[in-house]
Amino acid sequence: MPHARGFTLLEVMLVLVLMGMISIGVVMTLPSSVGFDKDSQWHAQRFRSLLQLAQDHALISNSELGIEFGEQEYRFAFYDLKSKKWKPLSNPRVNDYIKIPISISSEYSLVGSVWDEIEQEDDDPFSEKEYLVEIEGQEAEIDINPQVFIMSSGEVTPFSYLFFNTENQKDRVTVTVSMSGQIEVIRE
Repeated sequence: MPHARGFTLLEVMLVLVLMGMISIGVVMTLPSSVGFDKDSQWHAQRFRSLLQLAQDHALISNSELGIEFGEQEYRFAFYDLKSKKWKPLSNPRVNDYIKIPISISSEYSLVGSVWDEIEQEDDDPFSEKEYLVEIEGQEAEIDINPQVFIMSSGEVTPFSYLFFNTENQKDRVTVTVSMSGQIEVIRE
C-alpha cells in the first residue's frame, strides 16, 4: 500500500492553535491607546488613501471631482452636469466633511508656476457666505467651492497638504500631488 502524503487533521489544528496564541501575544503587546488624534503621519496617510480612492473613482466613473478644504476639515465633491453645481460625494465611508482633530493642524497650498503667481489672499469678499442673501420660498443650498480639481483624465490640480502636531512642531508630514496625479508623502 502506498504512503499517503499530506497533513493530518491533528497537525493542522495544532498549527492553528499556535498561530492563534502568537497573534494574541502580539495584540497584547500593542499599546492600549494608539494616539491617532495626535499622529500627523496617520492623518497624512489617511488623506493620501482617500485621494487615491477619489482619483480611481474619477477615472472609472468618468466624472470630475474636487476637494474643498476647511480649517480643520476637508471634503470630496463631484460636479453634477444636470444642475451644473458641485455636490458632496456620497460614499457610505466618507460622508460630508472629514474632520481633523484639534491636536493636528493642516494647511493646503496650490503649487506650480501658475499658482505661485496668484495671491491666495485676494479672495472676492462678496463670494463669502455672510454676504449671501436668502430669497423666501427657495431652499438654501450650500455652495461647494473646491480648491483642488481631480479630472476624469487623471490630471489633478497640483497642491500640497501639510499635517503637523500642534504640540510637537517637528512632527510634520506633507502630502504633495503633481499635475499627473502622482502622490508623495514626505515626512520632515
